[in-house]
Amino acid sequence: MNSGVEQEKTGVPSGKTKRISKLSLIVGLFIGLFSIVIIGVQGVHAVTKDSSFCVSCHVMEPVYGTWSHSSHREIAGCNECHTDQTNYVTKTYTKVTAGVQHLYHNTFSDLPDSIRIAEKNTEMVQNNCLRCHQDVVRNVNMDSSRRCFDCHRYTPHSNYR
Repeated sequence: MNSGVEQEKTGVPSGKTKRISKLSLIVGLFIGLFSIVIIGVQGVHAVTKDSSFCVSCHVMEPVYGTWSHSSHREIAGCNECHTDQTNYVTKTYTKVTAGVQHLYHNTFSDLPDSIRIAEKNTEMVQNNCLRCHQDVVRNVNMDSSRRCFDCHRYTPHSNYR
């Protein structure tokens, strides 16, 4: 009898209002979670966009020092060369994975004596070189097995290698 009275007041059976509110709750939670993720990703990008963030780890001081005296310092920072610039998702992915790796190695003191680019990242850096300098290398017949930094090994990190 009570559900009949409720149906008369709202015009909707009482079971349906519970289903609608559960759906609303689920949609609301999804939107809230999605918003938190977007804000978090934007926060990571905001905090890590400047090259001075990279030097917050002492091991990066020599690399940062050589870069800060290079011709690249005014045009390209750490992220422009060392993250995948294909799109926002790949840039975010490379920032997060590199950040987690760096955090692990710095936390557990598993650092090499000399910082060198990981072999898996050489193609990404090569692509970033070509992305910025495509007008210069457009007419150069370069051997595909060679990298820009094979010859330009001190750009932009001076003689650090």
